[in-house]
Amino acid sequence: MQGNKSWLDVRMFYEKTGMAKYISHLDTVRCITRAMKRANVPVWFTEGFNPHAFLTFAMPLSLGVESYCETVDFRLLEDVDLTELTERLNNALPTDITVKRIAAPVFSAADIRYAEYEIIFNNPDELLLKNAHSMLSSDEIIVPKKVKQGRKKVEKEVNIKEHIRTYELVEKDGRLILKTVLSSGNTVNINPSLLIGALTKDTNTDSQDVDIIKLKSYTENMEIFR
Repeated sequence: MQGNKSWLDVRMFYEKTGMAKYISHLDTVRCITRAMKRANVPVWFTEGFNPHAFLTFAMPLSLGVESYCETVDFRLLEDVDLTELTERLNNALPTDITVKRIAAPVFSAADIRYAEYEIIFNNPDELLLKNAHSMLSSDEIIVPKKVKQGRKKVEKEVNIKEHIRTYELVEKDGRLILKTVLSSGNTVNINPSLLIGALTKDTNTDSQDVDIIKLKSYTENMEIFR
């Protein structure tokens, strides 16, 4: 442990791919909590009437989205070899949720400002192929989005183009692949489904026949979140 501390804050970096993309965020929390129990992880529990493992996820992942860059923070109460702990957790977790490493956190979750995605349109129609470039290069992409207004959430039209930092379009093997960096974090968070909806609107492309993969999270200065 560090200094006179009797505990160590660590960050677990994991992937959520394949069929695991259909596990909701709440069920993911439960899944990882159970895995920690099975793996005998000396994690810190909250006190009070209903004690539970204190886990902090940087950003909830939307249902149906795969990710190579998920993180969860927790506190260890004992000295543990982090490489061995990674192996123990992987043995306790279901298929398609894979721990890549465990290390001391560098940034705070509040430092996240952007997320990089790969969006794959598996069967784009000609209209989508024709219009995607012009739409992404335009000054406005107006979509309906739920935003907070006081204590309520209301639907408003917003321009998400100002929250698209970069984009690249590639046609490959009959698919349209969009790699883009979108605003992400507690201040502004753009769900890629908003962009998919805008691009497929008024086309015959099925907005559900799309694969979404989250590749990286970044800070304001485009440093990889770690």
